[in-house]
Amino acid sequence: MSKQTGAEALVERLCLHGVDLLFGIISIHNLDLFDALFRAHGKLRHIGGRTELACGFMADGYARSSGRPGILLTSTGPGAANSMHSVGEAYHSSSPLLHLTTAIPRKLKGRGLGQTHEPRDQLQMFQSVSGHVKHVCRPESLLPIVDEAFVRLRTHRRRPAVIEIPTDLLGEPCEVEDNPLPAVKTLGANQQQLDRILEAIRHSRRPLIWAGEEINYTLNNKILASLAELLGAPVVTADGAKDVFPEDHPLSLGTCLGQRIWGRNPIHEFIPRCDLVLALGAGLLHRSTVEIGLQFPSQLVQVVLDRDYLGRNYPISTGIVADAGVVMQQLLKELRSEFVAVEHGYQAEIQQLRERIRRDLEEQWPTEMRVLNVIRSVLPRETITCWDTTVPTSRASRSFEVYQPRTFINPFGWVGIGFSFPAALGAKAANPKTPVVCFSGDGGFQYCLSELATAVQYKLNVTIVLFNDNAWGVLKEMQKVGYGGRYLGTNLLNPDFQKIAGAYGIAAVRVNSLAQLLPVLEKAISSDETNLIEVIIPEGFSRFH
Repeated sequence: MSKQTGAEALVERLCLHGVDLLFGIISIHNLDLFDALFRAHGKLRHIGGRTELACGFMADGYARSSGRPGILLTSTGPGAANSMHSVGEAYHSSSPLLHLTTAIPRKLKGRGLGQTHEPRDQLQMFQSVSGHVKHVCRPESLLPIVDEAFVRLRTHRRRPAVIEIPTDLLGEPCEVEDNPLPAVKTLGANQQQLDRILEAIRHSRRPLIWAGEEINYTLNNKILASLAELLGAPVVTADGAKDVFPEDHPLSLGTCLGQRIWGRNPIHEFIPRCDLVLALGAGLLHRSTVEIGLQFPSQLVQVVLDRDYLGRNYPISTGIVADAGVVMQQLLKELRSEFVAVEHGYQAEIQQLRERIRRDLEEQWPTEMRVLNVIRSVLPRETITCWDTTVPTSRASRSFEVYQPRTFINPFGWVGIGFSFPAALGAKAANPKTPVVCFSGDGGFQYCLSELATAVQYKLNVTIVLFNDNAWGVLKEMQKVGYGGRYLGTNLLNPDFQKIAGAYGIAAVRVNSLAQLLPVLEKAISSDETNLIEVIIPEGFSRFH
């Protein structure tokens, strides 16, 4: 038992949980917490953005690129509310975010007296975009609530946890029990469940692995490769899981995405001809499966951490609530001494399909493929790329090769805009020695343009590739194709991005062609400074040469 303020106890507990960095904005309601951070003698770094929205995206980018929980600090009322978009993106993209926010003093809560920043019901506001919400009523419950949140972030489907702490509790001295951290137990399959999967595998001659969005948080990705190679099974990556399996691996069929904005994808014809699909760590999200008419074979095994996802969109032969990484390790242990046979010619068919997918992409998007291939050729293999919701992103999700885990980060869940730049700053904070490149459109970039100051202040040196068509390009194309070219609300009057970058002391250059982009991008990547490359595409990404 020790005597500390609530803020001091919180900071100490965060350190015990391995937290090294927090993102957030100081406020009158969290001054005690910031004072405790100052007095922690550098044990925890703090990065303060210009908006809570951007800080939430930074924490999310940190989490997705590191595999560790990202920590967001906000304050009561408007500060917390400003983070809703970013917390919602983390929820729908299954990203482990711990959101620590404040509440008005306990004696005033719920009375509606007109306290500064007083919300009507702040936690109810976050219920729809969080997996776990708690209010701290008493000093002695603070650390158990924090511990519970970390356990959930590491054992359940990754989703934001929101903890609301009264501002007076942060500053008051209180007696805190120094209990050890709770044990974190990952859940695997029981023997009966494991036997059912093994039986399906042993009878299969055309197996396929559907690698899901949970995998980047649940295992060493080499385990997935080991299982695929043992089974002779090709790997298709789910929406939001593009980077969980190296796309130059001979068993990689790339992402499942197809139709809608993603173009034709031959794997949609191939999957129903398989006799077993192992959907590992996969929610089988509606927009990229059922909505595009994708079919699965009758033998569909689904392993996911949230029971609500089991069989939600497809009938399943076996459903298991478990950590996909643990289940894969269990399968490898059981199967290592066995020879798992596949159909004669299956491996040749996989290689032919890989080639067909590549040719199909080149036929659909010849210009985009060339541009993305050139960009990929100048980026080191380990480069982390962060993408906003743009036409280039929809093409990159299919055509931009990724080789290492946690290196392709995009807002696939809620599909909101403004994500990529602050997420890139969070990724750089988590991986200071790794190149980080942000790809954004001109409209989305302006959501968080003020974070250029954050990049400079905290020396978060990223490369920004800004595609500028002076429009909401995706929507303008839809108006062109589906509404007879009746444009309203999609044209943008943009600022001079070069001058704005210069005002922050950031090097900026404008390019009009691929030939100009290549040397500029190479130089920016090697400079270890923040650079802004404005790519002018007046006729859209498909016309950029």
